[in-house]
Amino acid sequence: MGKYKNLLVNIGLFGLNTVATKLITFLLVPLYTWYMSATEFGITDMSVIVINLVMPLATLSIADATLRYALDDVDRDKQYITIGLLVVTLSCIIVLCCLPCLKMGVFGGLGSYSWLFLLSYAANAYQMFFNNVARAVNEVKIIPIASAVTALSTGVLAYAFIGLMHSNIYGYFWSLIIGNALGCLFYLLGGHLVRYLATVTLHECVQCLRPMLRYSLPLIPNALFWWVGTSINRFFITSMLGIAYSGLFAAASKIPSLLNIICGVFQQAWTLSAFQEYRRTNISGFFTKIFRVFQCGMVLSSAVIILLAPWFSRVMLQKEFYDSWVLVPTLIVAFYFNTMNAFFGTVYTASMKTQTLFTTTVVGSVVIVAATYLLLPVMGLQGACIAMVLSNFVVLVLRMWFSRRYIIVHVHWCTVLPSLIMLITQAVIMVNHIPNYKMWSFMIFTSICLIQIIDLSPVVKELLLSNAIKNSEKCK
Repeated sequence: MGKYKNLLVNIGLFGLNTVATKLITFLLVPLYTWYMSATEFGITDMSVIVINLVMPLATLSIADATLRYALDDVDRDKQYITIGLLVVTLSCIIVLCCLPCLKMGVFGGLGSYSWLFLLSYAANAYQMFFNNVARAVNEVKIIPIASAVTALSTGVLAYAFIGLMHSNIYGYFWSLIIGNALGCLFYLLGGHLVRYLATVTLHECVQCLRPMLRYSLPLIPNALFWWVGTSINRFFITSMLGIAYSGLFAAASKIPSLLNIICGVFQQAWTLSAFQEYRRTNISGFFTKIFRVFQCGMVLSSAVIILLAPWFSRVMLQKEFYDSWVLVPTLIVAFYFNTMNAFFGTVYTASMKTQTLFTTTVVGSVVIVAATYLLLPVMGLQGACIAMVLSNFVVLVLRMWFSRRYIIVHVHWCTVLPSLIMLITQAVIMVNHIPNYKMWSFMIFTSICLIQIIDLSPVVKELLLSNAIKNSEKCK
């Protein structure tokens, strides 16, 4: 039971972290959509998209390698962390040199805010790095506090800059920059991570950096093609329809991001547990049990968000943004497949077989580029949503198939498939506004709940019985 207890503790801690960071971003959407035009919101969304593209390329995904090697080799954790920090600092210089590229038309006017983009990138890069460092040195408890500092600062400043001072895009950037910078300061000083920084010689740098890059370099193209699979559609939309339509699509995507918030809570804790438990016995059984619980949580969350999409949209999508709510159900299906992809991706990172992870991501990227190019002119923004569904589905099939080489995860198809079919049916009903669509959506949600309760009951009983036996042995 120890590994399950550790996972639950980590889920609780990362849950606080996610609530502090992701939820504040979600709650700020009504503020953004009330005061910003679709064009302005499109530019701010474009900055997020470009940062997500640039970060793994410029940092060489060094934060992931720092987590993996500092966690495995505690005797040299300071060297790994210091080298990682140097690489992140170097990445800021690289981004500085590339700022003129933002003036290209495909970026929808982001070039007018290039210096703010640079500061936002730096604050995000350091924040992500220190987050990984805290996990690597088992200081997980400071992550929710640092995240709360960032979130509260960002929220208050966003309201002041955008709501009171009406600075809109400038206010958006400055609230994020200052908020993330304060979070970084807490990690270093309040969380005392500064004690893990040390002087490294050139020999130590080469000795540590070589295995780190061997691990992280395959993650770069994987991250790049993951970005293509999730964000390239913004460039198609901007080029074919305009930056305002990109803003509408981005706003609609914020509601499905609730699913990513829920998944993110689990995924951070799960990645850590998967790394720690990988070399132990019965890893297949461990992955299988966790997958059944995870899949249950994701499909139920997806169904309830689709059910509540019209009401969420009334609050989240203000003024001209509201009509884009019909994109939400399709995007939820796409995000559901993406959460499943994240789970099976852990099989490859835990076993250090990141090359296969990259291959599946490449295929998904090719699918979304082709599908978006073909469907966007015919179906508009709904075509971009369907392209995401197709891409994420293809990646999931490939990752499930190839993961059997390393860890066999037994999928309970007799409950997974019916739930998936009903989820897709629920999305189709909501998108097309079939008569009494809200009633039908509720009935489908109820049916999915019953199936998942039946599927999960044996797992819950087994865990409770195991815990009871362990407690009785302690009493003896």
